[in-house]
Amino acid sequence: MLKLASAAALLAPPIAATAAAPSFEAGTSAAFTAFAKGDYKRAEELWSQAVEAYPQQPLAWANLATLLIINASDEMKLGELPTGDALQRLERALVAIDKSEQLGSTPDALLLNTRGNALGLLQRWEAAQQAYTASADASRRDFASIPRSNAALTSFELRQDERAEREVRTLLRRDPQFVDGTALLAVLQWSRGDVGGATVSYAALCEQPLFCETYSTDAAVLGRWTPRAVEAFRSLLREPAVQRERKNAAVLAR
Repeated sequence: MLKLASAAALLAPPIAATAAAPSFEAGTSAAFTAFAKGDYKRAEELWSQAVEAYPQQPLAWANLATLLIINASDEMKLGELPTGDALQRLERALVAIDKSEQLGSTPDALLLNTRGNALGLLQRWEAAQQAYTASADASRRDFASIPRSNAALTSFELRQDERAEREVRTLLRRDPQFVDGTALLAVLQWSRGDVGGATVSYAALCEQPLFCETYSTDAAVLGRWTPRAVEAFRSLLREPAVQRERKNAAVLAR
């Protein structure tokens, strides 16, 4: 999952300095640069150094956790439990998240979502669901759709299908432009046998050619959705009515 429905993002550094050592912002600039360039292994190394240099900075621990999760997910296969380096990274990530929470003063929605990502990759679905729900509750409006979507995905993974659909519909009422939610709603409808409803939801994606093309293969959801949701999406794409919608949209886009 995280990159699971996750927005893989680093928390922003504070602007502060001390006379004895570089400020946290200056001391971690190379780590932020490595992340921005997509060099996640190097970024992990640099954030590992940052937590040693700035052990009282919750942001250092939170950002290290994010990189550990990204690099762990890159070593994993869909639906398989992590082993080896991936497992060690996820265990380290949970420790880093605990440390960041201990140093922080308030519940942090991004950090709670990150915890959910780690737990999801470990297939600890109930705990992941709790983390995502807590993240959504603590989120500002401009971030809340991500943990809400992740919570719905974990509900679906737990075969709480009605709950998952309620969560997605609530998400879309609050944020109708959250395209991934529309795709997930189509999957949930298809999974309970509502081919007509799933087709209508998928057709809504195809009102925009870019989204129709993006969600024409499972590449749109791999690395972000949970295993059951990915498999259901693949099945949805094979549904003849959905294929017709995609073909019709392609014709209209010419």
